[in-house]
Amino acid sequence: MSSELTVGLLGAGMIAGVHAHAYRAAAGVRLVAVADPVPGKAERIAEQYGAQVVPDLDAILDLGVDVVDICTPPTTHADATIRALEAGRHVLCEKPITRTVEEARRVLAAAEAAPGILSIGQVARYGPDHRLARDVAEAGEIGQVRMITHSTTTSLPGWSEAGWLADPATSGGPLLDQAVHSFDYAAWVIGSPAVRVHCMAADSGAGPNTYTLATVRYANGAIAHVECSWAHPVSRGFKLRAEIVGTEGRISWDYDHLMGGVLHQRESDTEWWDVLGDREFTRELGAFFDAVRAGGPPPVPATEATESLRTALGALESARTGRTIDLTTWETL
Repeated sequence: MSSELTVGLLGAGMIAGVHAHAYRAAAGVRLVAVADPVPGKAERIAEQYGAQVVPDLDAILDLGVDVVDICTPPTTHADATIRALEAGRHVLCEKPITRTVEEARRVLAAAEAAPGILSIGQVARYGPDHRLARDVAEAGEIGQVRMITHSTTTSLPGWSEAGWLADPATSGGPLLDQAVHSFDYAAWVIGSPAVRVHCMAADSGAGPNTYTLATVRYANGAIAHVECSWAHPVSRGFKLRAEIVGTEGRISWDYDHLMGGVLHQRESDTEWWDVLGDREFTRELGAFFDAVRAGGPPPVPATEATESLRTALGALESARTGRTIDLTTWETL
C-alpha cells in the first residue's frame, strides 16, 4: 500500500457528500471514484472533488482502490461490505452496520476472514462534546457512570433518495437510523453490554414509531434513557440534550441545531454549512485512515456496531409488543 490512500465512494447522497468534504482534511487521501445508481448524483460529487464516475461497486474494485466507503441505505450494507472485504479492501460502512442481525453476522464472519479493516460510521463518538464527556467519564472524574440520558429530536429527514428513510422496512425508522447513535454512545461510555431494553413509541404524521422513549439496562447495572423523534415540527430544527451521571458528579450538554448556515444559490443546489458535522466527520475519517495505515484496530469495531444494532432492533420489538426485551437471550433476524 502506497503512502497515498485511494478511496472509492459507494453512494452519492447527503452523507456521502459530507464524507467527500471531510476527505479534504485527511492528508494523503484521494477520492478517485464515485458510484450511485441514480443518474447525475455521482457526477455532482465527482466533479467537485476531482474523481471519476463509475457505474457500481465492481467498477470501484476494478480500479484497485485501497478503501471502499459505503454510504448507501442499510439494506444494501451487508452485500457491499462483504464484497469489498473479500476483494481485500479496507471498508468504512455507514451506520447501522446492516438492517438485520443475520446480515451483521455475515459481515462479522467476512471481516474476521479478510485482511482489510472494517469500521462502522458511528460518528457521535467523534463529536467534540461527546468525545470530551466520554474522556472525562473514563478518567473517573465523575466516579462510576450510572446513568446516561441522550435525546435527539427533529422532523422527518427529507434528504433520502425517493424517501427511503420514511420506509420503516428500509431504514428501521428513527430507532434504527437515529437512535442507534445514542445506543452506541451509551454502551461506549458505560463500557458494559446492554442486557435489557424497554421502549414505548407513538405514531405521528412522519410515520409509525416516530416518537420513541427507550430505557436500556447494562450488565454492570447502569441505565440509559434514549429519546428519539422524527415527529417534531420542521421549523423547530434538530435538538440534542445529553447527560452522563456518575457517583461523584454529572456532565451535561445540548445544542439546538447541527447546521451552521445555509447558502441558497440561484442556479445550483442549496448548500448547508455543517460546522458541527465537519468536525465530527473529519475526526471520524481521520481515525479510520490512521487505523488503515497502522494495520488496525478499527476505531469502531463491527462487533460493537452489531450490539448497537441489536439494542435498536430490540427497542423496535419492545415498542411493537409492549414487552421488555432480554437482549441476552433474544434472537432476531
